[in-house]
Amino acid sequence: MNLPVDEMVAILSDAGEIIGAAPRSAMRRDNLRHSATGVLVRNPAGDIYVHRRTPVKDVYPSYYDFTAGGVVAAGEDPFHAVVRELDEELGIAGVELTRLPEGDYADENTTYHAYLYTCVWDGPVRHQPEEVEWGAWMSPAELVAKLDEWPFMPDTVGLLGPYVRSLTINEGWDSHAWIDGPWIHRAARRPEVRPRLLAEATLLPWLAPQLPLPVPVPEPTADGVRHLMLLGEPFTDGDEATGRALGTFLKALHAVDPSEAVAQGALDVETATAAKTLELNDFRTRIVPLLPPDKHPAAYELLDRVARVRTALIHCDFGPEHILVDNGRITGVIDWTDAVIGDPALDLCWILNGAPRAVAAGFVEVYAPTPELIDRAQDWARLSPWYGVHRGLRLDLPDDVENGLRAILNQL
Repeated sequence: MNLPVDEMVAILSDAGEIIGAAPRSAMRRDNLRHSATGVLVRNPAGDIYVHRRTPVKDVYPSYYDFTAGGVVAAGEDPFHAVVRELDEELGIAGVELTRLPEGDYADENTTYHAYLYTCVWDGPVRHQPEEVEWGAWMSPAELVAKLDEWPFMPDTVGLLGPYVRSLTINEGWDSHAWIDGPWIHRAARRPEVRPRLLAEATLLPWLAPQLPLPVPVPEPTADGVRHLMLLGEPFTDGDEATGRALGTFLKALHAVDPSEAVAQGALDVETATAAKTLELNDFRTRIVPLLPPDKHPAAYELLDRVARVRTALIHCDFGPEHILVDNGRITGVIDWTDAVIGDPALDLCWILNGAPRAVAAGFVEVYAPTPELIDRAQDWARLSPWYGVHRGLRLDLPDDVENGLRAILNQL
């Protein structure tokens, strides 16, 4: 903030009303409640500008920050203060500002009501020497990692930390992802996952024109792949029209040429069968012995039935978390890392056994699954708790094992 030490600052009540004014030095000395601004600056690639404050700042000297902002002067319009501070601190002017939710912050050093904004800037950054001694662009993922390593302004972290974290995605076991502008980047967490990520960059561009719903179209990057973001939230509810749209989608997916799909990057039958055989054998040797002996025959029969069919290209993890919806309209089907030549009944598992009844009815109307497909989809549903038990055994999570075994017995 470029206000002189004795410039008058508007002072606020706890209710946010202006109740007077005080010199900046008195506001700092007595930690009086005031108004302040903050602008989070991003470039067109989605990176965030991070800077380090100078040692002469009157609060949090030499701390890192990811907003440009400062104190609102007495009689100053808050938006004017936003524009002024952004120009003074980083040399950014004439940019469109997008308003973020206002907030309140208080600690032993500062107490204020915050006017918060974000903007996109693709020009040069000019530091005010008295305010900023270093700055650089960071991706949201890089910034989130630095929040745990560097001393950042606690007020900025408190007010906008959740927003910055929302710009990153953590996809767990196989890969992690983050958002940069309009792009979603994904990188493998383990070396064996990387080839599957790269396979998406050949499979999905070939597959997308054959499908009636949008899918990501990735391209390779130095550490994985990236694709333009598909808008929408994970599926939570729908109607028969939703089901018909999903039926049309899966019918088209399961009709593509399997041999061409393999040529484009899908896991082939032999590789997929070998991997599935290892997994099911582990189920046989580690999980079945934990079940009552009289349940063993039914358990072995279930494992045999799901191991046999490999006839179509399938998504392999087709469920509500991977179906995006916006205003009741399906906007995309995501997460194709496990796409494989396999049993189409696996893709039908959730929609026939877990989706809302109206969605399932619309799906059946269009897809028209055979009785055999319906039975195998139910088998895949029965197998679902086995994966929880398997994970619990590998990671020593006894509660997961106990709960999963109970679910297995209920479904056998």
